[in-house]
Amino acid sequence: MIKLLNSFKNAFFGIISAIKNERNIRFHIVAASYVLWFSRFYDFTRVEYAILFIIIALVIGSELFNTAIENAVDLASMSYNKKAKCSKDAAAGAVLVSAFCAVAVGILFFADLDVLFEIYNFFRLSFFKLILFILSIIISVIFIFFLFKPKKARYSNNNKESSK
Repeated sequence: MIKLLNSFKNAFFGIISAIKNERNIRFHIVAASYVLWFSRFYDFTRVEYAILFIIIALVIGSELFNTAIENAVDLASMSYNKKAKCSKDAAAGAVLVSAFCAVAVGILFFADLDVLFEIYNFFRLSFFKLILFILSIIISVIFIFFLFKPKKARYSNNNKESSK
């Protein structure tokens, strides 16, 4: 039982570490939060909510895998290496594919002009709600871009002079 609890603890710390060190995962978390918040304006079925949660998990999970691969490659390759770059680019590509899928699902689920007008009126008719929404955007920008210091890469993918 202790091993199981430790594995959950390690997984939790892995997620926290990724949040602290990776701007893109913070962006995906903020985007997922807004998707879930705006979804309350829609009459989604349980299946549609399940799809939303699966898509969110796919994107965030892909970002976590990307982080793990990038860290492992950085550890294994102290200087520029064409194969290391290819591995890191492929992992980033996997995140991009899942993000494009999420955008497509988002367009399919949220492109209802009547509901979008309802959301517009929700904020237009209440100055307090509009201020809270703007404040949430400011906090989100701070969380994504300024809250944590970025980690320093061991090498730059653009530094090709060490491979010559």
